[in-house]
Amino acid sequence: MRSKDIRAFGILSVLAGALLAPALFSPAFAVAGFGDLFAYHYPLRHLAAGTLQSGRLPFWNPYIFCGGPLAANSQAVLFYPLGALSRMLPLTSALSWDFFLHLVWGGLGVILLARREGLRAAGALFLACLYCFSPFVLYRMTEGIPTLLAALAWAPWCWLAFLSSWRGLLAGAWALQFLSGHPQFLIANAAGMAVWALSRPERARLLGRFLLEGLAALALAAAQWPGTWEFVSHSVRRGWPLSFLAAYSISPRDLLTWFWPGALGTPLDGTWAGAPSEFFESAGVFIGWAGLLAVAVGFWRARAWRAALLTALGVSLALGWNNPLYRLALAGPAGLLRTPSRYLFLSLWGLIMAAGAGARLLEGRLKPTFKLFLTAAAAAQLLFWARPFVRTESAASYLGRNEALAQSAGGRPLRVLTDPALASADKVMLYRAMNVNGYDAFYLGGFPAFAAASEGRPAADASRGYLERPDTPLMRLAGVAYKLNIDGTLAAVPGAGPLAVFAAGAAARGAAGSVDIPRPERWRVGGTAPAAADRLVVAAPAYPGWRAWLNGSPAVLEPFGFFQAVRLPEGSTGKSLDLRLEFRPVGWPWGALAALLAWLIWLAAFGKRLREAAA
Repeated sequence: MRSKDIRAFGILSVLAGALLAPALFSPAFAVAGFGDLFAYHYPLRHLAAGTLQSGRLPFWNPYIFCGGPLAANSQAVLFYPLGALSRMLPLTSALSWDFFLHLVWGGLGVILLARREGLRAAGALFLACLYCFSPFVLYRMTEGIPTLLAALAWAPWCWLAFLSSWRGLLAGAWALQFLSGHPQFLIANAAGMAVWALSRPERARLLGRFLLEGLAALALAAAQWPGTWEFVSHSVRRGWPLSFLAAYSISPRDLLTWFWPGALGTPLDGTWAGAPSEFFESAGVFIGWAGLLAVAVGFWRARAWRAALLTALGVSLALGWNNPLYRLALAGPAGLLRTPSRYLFLSLWGLIMAAGAGARLLEGRLKPTFKLFLTAAAAAQLLFWARPFVRTESAASYLGRNEALAQSAGGRPLRVLTDPALASADKVMLYRAMNVNGYDAFYLGGFPAFAAASEGRPAADASRGYLERPDTPLMRLAGVAYKLNIDGTLAAVPGAGPLAVFAAGAAARGAAGSVDIPRPERWRVGGTAPAAADRLVVAAPAYPGWRAWLNGSPAVLEPFGFFQAVRLPEGSTGKSLDLRLEFRPVGWPWGALAALLAWLIWLAAFGKRLREAAA
């Protein structure tokens, strides 16, 4: 980087820091938002960081939806380097710095990419402001989803790596983009890169490299993606209703927000007709009027048709259910992804590319003062729009302690049922209390049927559980001992059952004598088998990776509805039984070893290339 590039990056960093202060300098403050920061990401990272600090790998999360994989959940960012912030700083500060560092990292990628494409430092700063301060990027903070912002931050670096001559650089960027927690923007970005490569005369070479770098990225991310793929394959995303897939499809009228983001109203003043999340997902492709001027020059004078192709592709995919071709794609891997409006990233990136082409034409024809004016005008307009949406507030109201929950259910082998009206069902993770309900982007596919059977009606959607009755037979089987009411009070459930019971056929025959859960991945159940009992049922969801030993000998686990059971050997009646369960992700050691070796090879090759470049 030259001194001019450093100055451009410094200006961008100061603007981003001003946007997020004072959350960067005090853990008492956090980035304010409508959604997920404290309802989901704070509890999840608290759990992952706390487990790692205790010297264990967090393979299983028993605290929401009756349990599910944790390491396999990519949003826990266990293998992402910047995830270490959650283990070094107060968590509110860690999340604020996560936002800031990814915002400026994305900006640095745009600056370096623009400089590589021939723009001067002022033009590179102009493009970085258009990208980083666009509502599409900044709304990820308002939504409270740091993993989405992280994935967007890596997108410019993926393009920079692909256009460079350094083999392996794209593989590293892709792997880190995946490990940052949210693969949808990786998929959208990779699709755009593939279409761009197809449009080039040297398409065969580019696509060949594209494939090789992709295979190398799979090796680098092997500690994460096999588990994530298995989790998705066993989650509600397999075979969920088409109405879930149709959510967040844009309509043609949403394109008006490209010219002014408030053209259809905003959630802040109550003029937006839909849910706030729909606004943040569909109304963000705005790069300021100075940016649109550069786009017009790029399309008109520079004939930036590849940028136009990406822009049109993004709109086509973002139409989602309103595009018949997209409906056909839902039969394939696209059916695992929600939120088609996120493909608008391709449109945003196409506009950035067109603006870059326009800026390159204008650079030699405009006086420096006018070029500075265009950059200042773009940043000022975008930041002025962003200011009401990206702000800080006290974190105290989100982190108030519920003493009754901590004392009665925290760390104990029993479950609670949080009132569905509570927006923060996942907060039970902070107490290490086990909840039947929960909130997550995906969870085990058997849970909706289990919830509906308990309630006598549908009681789950694409991301949340809505169980209300704690005293049904299935809730007793699940070990629900308390209900957390909307006012924060904890009500005991009469006749609550334990987390393990003996059963004959489908009927319970008696409670196990003891249930000990020293850590989420290890259960120990003891008791004396009653007459006619043929199985010992444990209220841990059936999932690949659980293993069992009965009285020291390996035992076979089988599904028992949503949960799992071990068949008792003949003659067990009246005998003392000791059942041990342990969870370890299938193939985990091999995936971790493959990733470790791949990164060692990658770092050695990258270091060699750096030494050659320095020489």
